[in-house]
Amino acid sequence: MLKENKGVVFIVDISGFSKFVREISPSEGISVIRSLFNGIIERNHLSFSISEIEGDAVLFYRMGIPPSIEEILLQFAEMRNAFKKILHDYASEFPAVTDMDLKAIAHFGYMEEFTVDRFSKLYGNTLVDAHRLLKNSIPSNAYVLLTTDYLEEMKVFPLNYTTTCGTYLCDLYDIGSLCYTYFPFDEKVAYPKEHPEINLSENIAV
Repeated sequence: MLKENKGVVFIVDISGFSKFVREISPSEGISVIRSLFNGIIERNHLSFSISEIEGDAVLFYRMGIPPSIEEILLQFAEMRNAFKKILHDYASEFPAVTDMDLKAIAHFGYMEEFTVDRFSKLYGNTLVDAHRLLKNSIPSNAYVLLTTDYLEEMKVFPLNYTTTCGTYLCDLYDIGSLCYTYFPFDEKVAYPKEHPEINLSENIAV
């Protein structure tokens, strides 16, 4: 049975995955990737459902009112912290892991949720567009991309694109332009007072 509703898609994707796979044996690679995915999923504090794990990405989603921008950024920071700690543990044995990082796409719109056997699946243009946006012109391997549809739902428009609200970009796809604002993450971190355990990039302001 199909149920049409609105919700947020949150895709957490591993940057540098293809290079890693080429440079490490399958048995060793599976062990590392399993640990990385477990670390990401264990930090799912916004109670996202998981639709599937797609090779180098976890497809999270949540129907209804989406999390705030701050919640999305903090959620990603937690997942990335866990990811980085696991990479550090493997680095001496498998140097190839040091080139990997995390990026995420948050998109909002109509989706249809259905089940196949015991698994929840998603269907709709919102999901397709979110996957399109994994291929973009962002000059970073670690970022959170928030789509225009998501930001409009959060009622943060109009954005002043010259401020620390993030960087606004549009990319051209087969269906036309898709626009978004992205927040880069790097090793320079700040600690929000209400969340001292979370690492956020210094150039992020919400």
